[in-house]
Amino acid sequence: MFEKTYTLEWKIQYTEHISFGKELCDSRMNHSKQLTSTSETSLFIILLVFSILTYIFLFFSVIGIVIIALLWLISFFSHGLFLGQIRSNGVKITDSQYPQINQKVYDLCKEMNIFKTPSVYVVESAGILNAFATRLLGRNFVVLYSDIFELIEEGAEDEVTFILAHELAHIKRNHILKQILLLPGNVVPFLGSAYSRACEYTCDRMGAYFIENGECAGNGLMILAVGKRLYQSVNKDAYIMQLQSERSFFVWLSELLSTHPPLPKRIAAVETFMNMREETHFPAPRKKIVILSLIIFLFFVGGVGSAVVASEVIIPSLSSVFEEESVFDDGGVTGITPLMEAIMSEDEAEFQSLISTGNLEATDSDGWNALHYAAEYPEDEKMLETLLDLGMNPDQNDHYGMTPLMVSSQNGFVSKVELLLVAGADPNLEDQEGWTPLIYIAYMEPTNRNDLYKVLLAAGGDPLKEDEAGYTAIDYARDAGNEADVKLLSQ
Repeated sequence: MFEKTYTLEWKIQYTEHISFGKELCDSRMNHSKQLTSTSETSLFIILLVFSILTYIFLFFSVIGIVIIALLWLISFFSHGLFLGQIRSNGVKITDSQYPQINQKVYDLCKEMNIFKTPSVYVVESAGILNAFATRLLGRNFVVLYSDIFELIEEGAEDEVTFILAHELAHIKRNHILKQILLLPGNVVPFLGSAYSRACEYTCDRMGAYFIENGECAGNGLMILAVGKRLYQSVNKDAYIMQLQSERSFFVWLSELLSTHPPLPKRIAAVETFMNMREETHFPAPRKKIVILSLIIFLFFVGGVGSAVVASEVIIPSLSSVFEEESVFDDGGVTGITPLMEAIMSEDEAEFQSLISTGNLEATDSDGWNALHYAAEYPEDEKMLETLLDLGMNPDQNDHYGMTPLMVSSQNGFVSKVELLLVAGADPNLEDQEGWTPLIYIAYMEPTNRNDLYKVLLAAGGDPLKEDEAGYTAIDYARDAGNEADVKLLSQ
């Protein structure tokens, strides 16, 4: 729409575009909610700090400057060739090529106060549903894959408009340029991807806000999940609950590594922003945080080891420090008491010394007390038995509703489960997601789960008790393909 032909007409049109766009955008912004996602700004600042420090470090290194120059040149030429293919083979949206879509792009740019309308191209996608915004030599581009663009012929023009608005929001927020400049900050694990996910939430909000249609925004995201023919028949509530009940470590880790949030989270977030649903929570279970902490720990140990491989003194010193201080790093959990540490390290002498002087009921930042730790860490049940004999409550729950019985159940400790039940633990207590000890076993699939099932069922465990998503232990066992478990639980 704004090809640079420097005529008086163009200058008048461009001036009107700027004036009208600024007036309209400022007016709408004054009456809008906060469009930027809650974490985008804070993550940007953190990334900026790390990036500046990295740039300073590399600036004083000749090798660093050479590396930056080579990486930039390689990235520039590969990206230029990629866009060259799109510009030579794609269909450009203009006044004479899909004029109604061209007008929508123009109108959205006015409302968003984007002064230079980006070039929009449609490219064949071999069935892939996607769109993206990009930038080269100061020029912005939006690329729509053909399977997305075809929706305008199938009565889903508003959904396509949302996708366009989402990509234009990336341009409005300068996300593309920011992410290029902040690339050095990605040396910090998970930080760059977290910032990218926050940007996606922002653009979803802006897309929904500027098309003024939360339902079409949710539909536009659902298209990316299930395709352009089935999206209208999907139960969004069930789709969101599906992720809420998903407890796989690798599902959780894949989100941390991804530049885009899971689609159920994006749908829930944009519909919450548009006042279509109440805020939805997706809690991260502590066991996943522990595993991730160990992965990060190993990552840093490996990095340090490779950096000082020539030294025979520093490496053993660092290794001993990590072994002594970080082996029980609990992913940000604070308030771990000496008694809890003694339980984790299975130090019987220290344990016996501390139970007479320490506070048995003290909890860490997740609400775990000594009994939770005894249910989780030592394979031997003696420490757990001692704490129960001292009168600790077997049904004490943490901040997520998790009890010691749930902890021992998911870890497959039959003897500990028996001890807790004898001490009066309730086999049907639920955590905040409605999970019972039987559901934990069905989902975590410990090798000796048959024995665990029998013990809990004999104590009155209810296999038909439903969680917040409406699933029972039998349902989880069936989903896992464990028909023997289903049969046992159904008796």
